[in-house]
Amino acid sequence: MKFVNRFLATISNWRRALLPSCREAARLQSEALDTTVSPARRGGLWLHLCVCAWCRRYGKQIRFLRRSAQENPDKFTAAAPQQLTLEARARLKQRLQEETQAGPDEA
Repeated sequence: MKFVNRFLATISNWRRALLPSCREAARLQSEALDTTVSPARRGGLWLHLCVCAWCRRYGKQIRFLRRSAQENPDKFTAAAPQQLTLEARARLKQRLQEETQAGPDEA
C-alpha cells in the first residue's frame, strides 16, 4: 500500500510540474522574469500557456509592464507630489470637526 501511495504522490507531483494551475502559471511567469526556472517547470508552463489564453494575456501584460518600467525608470520613481488646495483643506477640516462633535452614531 505504501508503494501505491508513493507512486500516486509522484504522479501528482509530475502532473503539477507538467501542467500547473493558472495560479501557479502566473507565479511561474513572474518568477521567470527574475530567475531561471527549471526545465520541467518551464515545459509545464509552456504546455499551460498553449491551452490557456488568460495566462498568455497575463504574461504579455507583465512583460509589457517590466519593459516599460525599464525603459522609463524616471517616470515610475518620481511621482508628482499632489497637494490639496487651501479651500479643500478647509472643507476637510470643517467636515472632520463636524463629525467629531456629532459623534460616531450620528454621522
